[in-house]
Amino acid sequence: MIDPYRMVVVNIIASLIVLLGTFIYKFIYPKKKINLFTLLLVISLLPVISILRSGSYESGDFNIHIYRIISFSNVLKEGIIMPSWAADLNSSYGNPLFIFNYSLPYYFISFFHFVGIDFINATKLYLGLIMYFSSITMFLAVKEITNNKFAAFVSAIFYLFSPYHLIDVHFRATLGESTIFLVSPLIFLLITKYLKSGKYYWIILNSLITAMLVMAHPLLAICFCVVASLYILFTGIIYRKIKYVLLSISSLILGGIISSYVWISFIIFAPYMYEYQSFANLSEKMFYHFEYLFFSPWRYGLLFQGPKGELAQIIGYTQLLVVAILIILFLTNKIKSSLKFFVLFWIIIFFFTIFLMHPLSIFFWKPFELFWMLLPYGRLSLVLTFCTSILAGYFAIIYPNTNSKKYIVFFIIFLAIGYTILNWGHRRMLPQASEEALARNVGKSTIYEGILVGFLNNKWADPNNFWFSTPPKNHLDVTTGKGSIKEVGRTSVKHEYVINAQTPVTIRENTLYYPGWSLEANGKNISIYPGYRGIIYANLPKGLLHVKLTYKDIPIYMLSKVLGITLFLTLIVLTSISFFIDRKVIKINLSRFSSKPKHFAR
Repeated sequence: MIDPYRMVVVNIIASLIVLLGTFIYKFIYPKKKINLFTLLLVISLLPVISILRSGSYESGDFNIHIYRIISFSNVLKEGIIMPSWAADLNSSYGNPLFIFNYSLPYYFISFFHFVGIDFINATKLYLGLIMYFSSITMFLAVKEITNNKFAAFVSAIFYLFSPYHLIDVHFRATLGESTIFLVSPLIFLLITKYLKSGKYYWIILNSLITAMLVMAHPLLAICFCVVASLYILFTGIIYRKIKYVLLSISSLILGGIISSYVWISFIIFAPYMYEYQSFANLSEKMFYHFEYLFFSPWRYGLLFQGPKGELAQIIGYTQLLVVAILIILFLTNKIKSSLKFFVLFWIIIFFFTIFLMHPLSIFFWKPFELFWMLLPYGRLSLVLTFCTSILAGYFAIIYPNTNSKKYIVFFIIFLAIGYTILNWGHRRMLPQASEEALARNVGKSTIYEGILVGFLNNKWADPNNFWFSTPPKNHLDVTTGKGSIKEVGRTSVKHEYVINAQTPVTIRENTLYYPGWSLEANGKNISIYPGYRGIIYANLPKGLLHVKLTYKDIPIYMLSKVLGITLFLTLIVLTSISFFIDRKVIKINLSRFSSKPKHFAR
């Protein structure tokens, strides 16, 4: 049987087992209510089963991430906790990938590899885990927001089976965006917990989670921080809590400061980046196909990936249905006043996000050049998914005021799961792909990324030969003058040579020039400069020279790393202390409350 059809058959069988098991449970225990959280844990396995297939993904970013993770892991093995330079990439010429790229998923996958799991399975394990647990984080968040388990269950189902979620994990295999699905609900969970309890450890913990959000995907993290800030202002006005507003927004800002090393690099190193001309001027062509947000042209709208890897990142048919019903209920005044403004808030965010994805919003985007990368890949669909999932929870509270309507809600849940079944896994796996084969191609992998990631190259790069396709014959060459070279040591950040220069020489050290690299000859600093295709060149005097080319983060970037680590560890300690003190106070109060007055003693 062809692999995609086999996958669908397995998914159908697994779904029928879950459905049949639910009916059997209700038949045996008719008076017992099904534990919705337990049911969610079981249902959440369905879109993850396909990840258990052997091999690598045929398309998407799966292999690109593995190449990067192999390089990241190699740097970690050298004892560098926060890598900056990806020495293995770009055919061993290297590039500053880890200065700009999100790192949180790479740490987890490197840990899985450290305990004995190969990189392919470690990456698949990570994707499976974050998808599975994303439904749990959404359940916990909506349960806290609405105080309603059924609403939390419905939101979690809509979130897990949203088309964009499935596309991100199974078709695109984008580690950063997929991690955002897991982490973003925690922001709203912690904000709400602080709103209700006033306990400071929730707000401290929110700073840590915000930092992780930024480390997962800086651009989308900013989007969610904006939405969270608006939500904080909205709830602060509703409940008239100024202190809550100030501290909650401050926690988001502090999280951004902790993770500043992730986003500040785009500002610090801007003068040295290669500027890709297609992103130099904003045009309507940069926007994602707007019609694909509403309908997929493949398999009667039920398959979200085309035959050539095209993607239709639809909002979702049941998702649009729920939004439409809520709008009608809102306009006909059939929503309780206690919920009305919350529903309106998320509807406004939903439609404003759709507007931002339409070419008509081009005037809005022009001042925000750093955010243009959100447009061509439809990344704001993640915000739409979050909005529709929250609204689905409110729909579960508002709509089923009779038993017949409650069955309609269950039917919509069934549809939300069922119509996505063709997309519960990558269409075709490559079983022949091995870690050894991928490891051999790490250096060449950068070529496949093309010029779209131009910020990883320097401004002296050749646009016609942007990345190096073959490794150099030697790590260091003498281009002018006479001299012999002996390499005596090499790590990702330190290259050592002994050069016997019979005349003054010009050398080409086959590493990409970037701020942070410095050269010493016999302990004396030697100026380096970018030469052919942005490679490091230097002029050396005559004599026997011990040459060291070393990479160290420039001071301002190093400061952002030190600041981030210091604040992160400090907040962990403060959270622990605050939580311990609070538990101790509760224990003392409970002991006082439980002690009987003397006249009750016997």
